[in-house]
Amino acid sequence: MKMRVLILAVLAVLPVRADTAATLYKQGMAAVEEGDVRAAELAFKEILRLQPNNANARYQLGQLKQNQDSIAARARSRQLAQYEIEQIDFSKTEVSEALVALGMLIEKKSGGKFAPNFMIQDPSNRLADREVTLQVKKVPASAALNMILQQAGASARYEKHAIVIVPRPSTSSSEESAVQPVKKGKADKTTE
Repeated sequence: MKMRVLILAVLAVLPVRADTAATLYKQGMAAVEEGDVRAAELAFKEILRLQPNNANARYQLGQLKQNQDSIAARARSRQLAQYEIEQIDFSKTEVSEALVALGMLIEKKSGGKFAPNFMIQDPSNRLADREVTLQVKKVPASAALNMILQQAGASARYEKHAIVIVPRPSTSSSEESAVQPVKKGKADKTTE
C-alpha cells in the first residue's frame, strides 16, 4: 500500500514538473532572443535542477556559454532601437562629435540605464575629417546612428560592451588607384 501511494505521489508531481520545465524553456529561449544571457542561464539551470536529464536545456546552456558575447551584443542592438530621440540637429559636425552627442542623448533618454559606448576603430584615420549633417525629430536611436554612419561611410559592429564604429572598405576604383602605386614596366619606359 505504501508503494502504491508513493507511486501516485510521484506521478502527480511529474506533470507539474514537465509543465514547469516547458514554461522555463520558453522563458529561457525568449531571454536568449532578447539577449538576456543571465535570465536564460537561470531558466536552463532551473530546468536541469527539475529534470537533470533534459537534453534540450543542457544543449541550450552549452550554446549560451559558447555564444554569450554575440547574444549580449544582440541585446545592445535591441536596446539602442528602443529609445526614440526627440530631436537631433547636427550641421557639419565631425563624426566623433556626433557620436558623443548621440550617446549623451540616448543615455539621457534611458534615464542613465543604457549607455551605447560608441568606440571608433579607425587606425587609418579615414573618419577623422568626415562631417555629418542631420536634422531629424522623433527617430529611434538606431536609425539616427545609421544615418550618421551612412553619411560618414562607416559601419557599426555590436559587441557585448560597446558599439564599434569602423570605416567601410572603399569600393570605388578612384580610391583604389590612389592607394595602389602605379608600376611602370619596360614597355612603358620606351614610350616616354
